[in-house]
Amino acid sequence: MFETLSIHELVQSIEKINGKILIPDKDVNWLWDSINHQYYDIDEHDRTLIKECLDSTNLRSEIRKIASDGQTHFIENIYIPIVREINSSRIILKLSFDISEKMNAEKVISEERNKLASITSNFPDAIIMLNNDMKVISWNLGAESIFEYTSDEMIERSIDILFHPDNPFSKTLNTFAESLHLNDTIRHHMSHCVSKSGVPLYCELTVMFMPTAEMSSRETVLILRDKTHQKQLEDEVKRTIDNISKINEISALIHASLDLDDILDMILVAATAGQGLRFNRAFLFLMNDEKTFLEGRKAIGPSDPQEAGVLWTELDQTPQSLKDILTSYTSVQDGRDFKVNQIVKSLRIPITQYPEQSDSGYLAFHEVITQGHCLHIRPKDEKYLTPTIKNFFETDQMAIVPLISTEGAVGVLVVDNAITGRLISDQDLEMLKLFAHQIVAALENAVLYDKLRKKVEELEEAHTSLKNSQEKLIRSERLAAIGELSANMAHEIRNPLVAIGGFARAMLQHHHYKENEDFLKIIVDETIRLERILNNTLTYVKTSEPTLVSQPLLPIINNALTLLHERLENNRIQLHTEFSDSIPDIEIDPNQILQAILNILINAVEAMPLGGELSLKLHMEDDTVCLRVRDTGEGIDEDYLKNIFDPFFTTKNRGTGLGLVIVHDIFERHGIIFRVESEKNIGTSFVINFKIHQVPQSS
Repeated sequence: MFETLSIHELVQSIEKINGKILIPDKDVNWLWDSINHQYYDIDEHDRTLIKECLDSTNLRSEIRKIASDGQTHFIENIYIPIVREINSSRIILKLSFDISEKMNAEKVISEERNKLASITSNFPDAIIMLNNDMKVISWNLGAESIFEYTSDEMIERSIDILFHPDNPFSKTLNTFAESLHLNDTIRHHMSHCVSKSGVPLYCELTVMFMPTAEMSSRETVLILRDKTHQKQLEDEVKRTIDNISKINEISALIHASLDLDDILDMILVAATAGQGLRFNRAFLFLMNDEKTFLEGRKAIGPSDPQEAGVLWTELDQTPQSLKDILTSYTSVQDGRDFKVNQIVKSLRIPITQYPEQSDSGYLAFHEVITQGHCLHIRPKDEKYLTPTIKNFFETDQMAIVPLISTEGAVGVLVVDNAITGRLISDQDLEMLKLFAHQIVAALENAVLYDKLRKKVEELEEAHTSLKNSQEKLIRSERLAAIGELSANMAHEIRNPLVAIGGFARAMLQHHHYKENEDFLKIIVDETIRLERILNNTLTYVKTSEPTLVSQPLLPIINNALTLLHERLENNRIQLHTEFSDSIPDIEIDPNQILQAILNILINAVEAMPLGGELSLKLHMEDDTVCLRVRDTGEGIDEDYLKNIFDPFFTTKNRGTGLGLVIVHDIFERHGIIFRVESEKNIGTSFVINFKIHQVPQSS
């Protein structure tokens, strides 16, 4: 290019860009500045540079730092050799440019690049660059810290090694790459990763795609932030919330019942259900009333893996809510839970305040009760894992939780995973402690309710007894007054009545009174009826404490039937008897019992004026001799039934109202239990239960 220019044109062009045209001597000891027309002194560095430039006929350049006016300038010198073939002359074209601004800018950029590289390298997150083949080309210290691989181990290695085998990330990443454009970013994608040592990691992934300098491919930048600890905390918080919710649900269900057995069942089910605390087995011990023994009450859980498999398969096939399980469980159902209940009910553990006096085989239970802390027994805890414990529970790991109320120890809950072998975690223990508080509250409520119920029953019993005593007193006073009045009246009436009856009978025997025969018969019948009333009245008044003797009841019944035989036939009443053999003797006053049975039979006969059926059945009922007397008479209205034992109360036109009063009085003096069942137009039944008297065997 320069060869086609004239000297004048070349000089003008060089001057415009502040260049120089230098003509060296043969050995390049000096240079002639043809523009400024002066010699140009050079040092050894310049001489060497120019000689190389001329010898190679190649361009040479250098950057020099020059201090001027208190500032540093950067000058770039470019040496261009020009060799003319015509005369073999040599010329050096020197171009100088002040590149201070450029150099300063590059310095700033370099410093920023170094800072960025340092930040990237030391950033706590993993920053990884991948090539088009998804292999690592850049690996920072954060990646090394998280995944435990060094940069040398990971460069040119597939990224898949960092992700869970079930979820290779290259496939996912390719899917992202196909759907995204250059400079697009995927943010906050949660991924399951794994470290070099196999530790599971949970990472938040950001993916960026950047084109290469050639623009023919792109590089992938991954930023992985380790969220494992945060995820663990979140999971723990979630588990804690779930567990608290679960405990609240269990607590509500347990506190909804006040029946102690139901509460014990629900406690055990909650401890073992899959929707509950998920232990394999649970054993419940309660303190006795004297607080001296822990007594095994109930347990739940399979006895072996085979039974567990059957049981858990059935539960999986019929999923239920925790409420359904807790409210529908029946203990020891279909033979299940039999072995664990055998274990727990065979244990009776003495508890004392003095450790040296306690049974060393049950040291764990003693410490839990006396010290009030939860105890996790592991295989290495030989102090607590005594042969006695191993023999009973057949496992080497369990947790024992005390049930402590404000008034002291209530009992303990023992849980284990003897079937699955799952370790009992610290979180399990915390759950058990929360659960124990709910158990104690529920047990206290149940015990308090039971005491209150018993107190109410005692008060009701006392009230009933007082009411009965009051009624008896009133009845006794009333009957005594009636008896005294009746006795006086009976004595006053009897003599005139006997006279009237006697005269009426005598007049019937004379023919002079034939025209008045019907009237005389009426007088005789009525005097007989009045005499019977007087006899009943006197019998009632004279009733005294029974003289008890041991004898069979059947002869007395037969005697009463014999006395009524004629009346039964006259009233067309069919008699049915069913008397069992081997009826034991009873302790009674035979005369009073005969009178009572006779009055009941007479009452039955009078209830059937048009005939009917009279049935007597004598048999054993529980531990008593039972006599049932049933008629097919008119029956008694329900409203009247409660008054049939009141003096002078009767529904009959010709009744005295004293027959059943005498029966009531005799039975009450004997302590005989009896009841009356009656239905209008169907009939009446008397059911009488006599206590058995055991006659001493003769020697």
